[in-house]
Amino acid sequence: MTCTGRFIVMSLRISPPTLANASPSVALEKGAYYRTRGFHKNGNLNMNFSNSNVGRRRQPRKFHNAKLITLLLLSLACLTCFGMAYYLFKTRWETQSQGFPRPLHADVPSTQVNVSIHTNILSTEERFLAYLPHSGFHNQRIAFENALVLARLLNRTLIVPPVRLSNIPIPYYPFDRLSQQLALASKTGLGHCAHVPPKLALPPECLGYFDSTFLPWDSLLNLTSVQTKQKLHVRWDFEETWITDFLGISGEQTLYFRDRTLYQYRFVDNTKDVAEKTWYAEDLNLDFLAQQTQKLLFFGTLFGSTRLGLHEDFHRTIRKEIREAMMIIHPTLEQVSESIFRALGGAYLAIHLRASEAKFRASSKLNAQILWRSLLNCFLNVTSVDVLKVEEQIQWTTEQRETSSRTAPHRLPPGHCIPLDDKEKSHLALVSRLRCHPSRISSFNISSFGPHTPILYVATDLKNPHHQPLLDPFRAVFPCIFTLSDFKHNLTPLNQVINGIDGVPLRPHLLPLVDALVAGKAQRVVGTKGSTFSYYIEDILWRRIRGLPIKERG
Repeated sequence: MTCTGRFIVMSLRISPPTLANASPSVALEKGAYYRTRGFHKNGNLNMNFSNSNVGRRRQPRKFHNAKLITLLLLSLACLTCFGMAYYLFKTRWETQSQGFPRPLHADVPSTQVNVSIHTNILSTEERFLAYLPHSGFHNQRIAFENALVLARLLNRTLIVPPVRLSNIPIPYYPFDRLSQQLALASKTGLGHCAHVPPKLALPPECLGYFDSTFLPWDSLLNLTSVQTKQKLHVRWDFEETWITDFLGISGEQTLYFRDRTLYQYRFVDNTKDVAEKTWYAEDLNLDFLAQQTQKLLFFGTLFGSTRLGLHEDFHRTIRKEIREAMMIIHPTLEQVSESIFRALGGAYLAIHLRASEAKFRASSKLNAQILWRSLLNCFLNVTSVDVLKVEEQIQWTTEQRETSSRTAPHRLPPGHCIPLDDKEKSHLALVSRLRCHPSRISSFNISSFGPHTPILYVATDLKNPHHQPLLDPFRAVFPCIFTLSDFKHNLTPLNQVINGIDGVPLRPHLLPLVDALVAGKAQRVVGTKGSTFSYYIEDILWRRIRGLPIKERG
């Protein structure tokens, strides 16, 4: 057995016949090949060998150890490669500069954007109120208004969720499902999506990342006056564990109002004066809510202009103060809308036509006709008889003529119909003559205007509005008609507005707000019936710009 070292370098090709004639225990002249005989149960040596058994050569221990070391090294190499690949995957866009105000991380809100609503140091005695937002911007705004009023009346700190701007809003769902949908819409862990270079395809987890964005309310509204009278605490995370992790409130300390329908709960301050007919299934008295001792009152939806049935003057005053604070104050939006206002000559009429969403699409023709008749009958003082005569002269489609014959000329409710005075009419006519091309003169002589009918601005969600037959009746009487698409140059500042929280460009989400501001700056504006967006323009924007008291609904 002294030749063990030579075995490593010698050839192992030993012919079977040589092994067949060898003894069970053999010392080869070239190398040390030692075979130990097997034992039977009776302890006798097994002397029977076949060529196949003899052909199996036992691996030396050093060779076996070398193989294990090799496998271990390969395993470590694989793990190292995987770790490096994962690191490169997670950080692959971090070196790409997009010109954002700070390094982006969608998990943490930017203090540069959120300037007034901030995370305060919580008191152990502090009590809270929370709710779940849903739907479009203005439905969220109404829910926010109601939440502010409830929190003020109940002396609770309001947990404020951000406003979600999206082409695909999250609709209303019952409490539990809506909570899940909001958690799924979170951008936690997707901060790298904002750094993907434009020329590269988005990774799978980033698909849809730029279709929505979250903003703090105070980036669009001036809440300074509101915060002087009540406490707000911002919430960026919709995970269920946030309540416990950040507020330290357990489930036992929370009173949930898990709605099952959109109009389940209404909040009233005087059950005696509550109207019998209502959309809401249950009334919750404010006195009952004030008596609850839980740390947190957690509601589902708070959307609804009539959700607060307030009759006491003090309560109504608080609601009015909060509604008056719902003015858009974004500096770029004001800059852009003001430039369009000046381009229109500073004197024009406006309509706000909702026609693209399913809710308004079916009634779009009737809604357009109501707007058209309101312009003539209410603002231009055209009599109902003359309105019908003009309609007969316009080339309506068959369906429009049938609708016209069934519908009496529309007049706005008292308080909404504010006729133009002589000074306003003269200003509108002068601007129309100066700003409109001679080819854009109406073929109808409207009293006080003649052929120079006022400029009409159409704020709408219709695509390619200048090619929409729905607007033909407006073009017939108001040939000097403009939409937001006519002011592309004025809109260029919006290209630079990027959400510093998630890196999403805000232009497509802000265009409807610019449209609303331009309409709100008009001499008169009329909106689509049943649209919370139109009501916001008519009741708040237009009136606040004109220095008039806001219009209360609900």
